[in-house]
Amino acid sequence: MKVLLFGGTRFMGRYALNSLLAAGAEVTIANRGTREENSGATNVICDRSQPGALAQFADSQFDAIIDFSAYSSSWVEEAGNFFANKIEKYIFISTGAVYTSSNIFPITEDFPKGPPHPFAEYAKEKNRSEQLLLDFSDKGYFQTTSCRLPFVMGPDNYEDRESFAFSRLMLGLPILLGNGGKSIHSFIYAGDVANALVAILKFGGSADKQAFNIAVPQATTSRGFVELAAKVSGKDPKIINYDPRDYDLDIHNFDLKNVAFPFPENNGYLGSEKINRILGFTPEKSLLDMLEIYFAWWLKQGKFTPKEYPLETRILSSLK
Repeated sequence: MKVLLFGGTRFMGRYALNSLLAAGAEVTIANRGTREENSGATNVICDRSQPGALAQFADSQFDAIIDFSAYSSSWVEEAGNFFANKIEKYIFISTGAVYTSSNIFPITEDFPKGPPHPFAEYAKEKNRSEQLLLDFSDKGYFQTTSCRLPFVMGPDNYEDRESFAFSRLMLGLPILLGNGGKSIHSFIYAGDVANALVAILKFGGSADKQAFNIAVPQATTSRGFVELAAKVSGKDPKIINYDPRDYDLDIHNFDLKNVAFPFPENNGYLGSEKINRILGFTPEKSLLDMLEIYFAWWLKQGKFTPKEYPLETRILSSLK
């Protein structure tokens, strides 16, 4: 099978590449060329923000596309029209943020979508991309499947999530938790995402027009995340509770680049029974497994200094 991987030069993309190669796929990675090439794949420079970037694939033949890099729904629109009737499957990496905030759990694939939630603009583009792909499928262009992911964990994670907790725990620094860290979150290991993608590609039936949540069955609160990280690191956590309202913080103004804690105080418990029922896929790694794997890798990196955030500093200073 010939697979075109949009993105793939870091984190999840690398896991996907390794799983695809292990499954015998022939992989072409298309990216902006800003990072090192991935061995085992054909690496192609393709900046999708530039007009005509896909023209280089006019004479190429692929069985499937896996799209990690569609930050803009216009990129999906262009790719869908360009590869119409040229591929069999278009697998889109979406997000659990497409769902509106809910007080009913777990959130299944038929739940309402849209704001309010902490990643409104990001989710808006993902929702439009999913709908575009459904429209393309209705036109007979190709089959399409959307993978809605929660917070993804694992070595090489470029988001400051596991490292946020471990860096503070190892240095005995306080960890701020809004409202006591009661919000619940879903997680998935990057390697399990990669294995799910292979399962979708290999599925003998039709996963056309399907959306799958891909998450571990057990959700965890923000406080639970810290406590598990503390268990893994062998350090006692210094947790400080605060009221987000005192700092005019809510789910609408959560900023991943300026946090007091790397997960928003917004509930997001994804149910993933559907992918198990249809594809027989079940994630292998629990959150504890993910943290243990990451911690062993992180220690070898030797970079323990916490990343600084003005919001965290401001709250800590005011509480003192």
